[in-house]
Amino acid sequence: MFALQLSRTAQKALDKLPPNATKKIFIHLEEIKRDPYRPRPRADIVPVEGSDNHYRLRVGKLRIEYEVFNSVNTIKISKIFQKKRKSDYR
Repeated sequence: MFALQLSRTAQKALDKLPPNATKKIFIHLEEIKRDPYRPRPRADIVPVEGSDNHYRLRVGKLRIEYEVFNSVNTIKISKIFQKKRKSDYR
């Protein structure tokens, strides 16, 4: 089981979201604590291009970018944002 760490940016994004979206995110975060690599129904997990340990989790229109540190069993949530168009990944 992995431990979760939220970056300051991710925490601010969570604070701005409505309660129902926050609840959905936490349900999916609990699942990736068990296995951060395996996609699930309604939770698309894709590796971020150009990196070995960065992944993106899709929850509806929201995207959660995270980094997996296997050596210390930690997942760091770096960004949470709403995808609006194709060029949101920068």
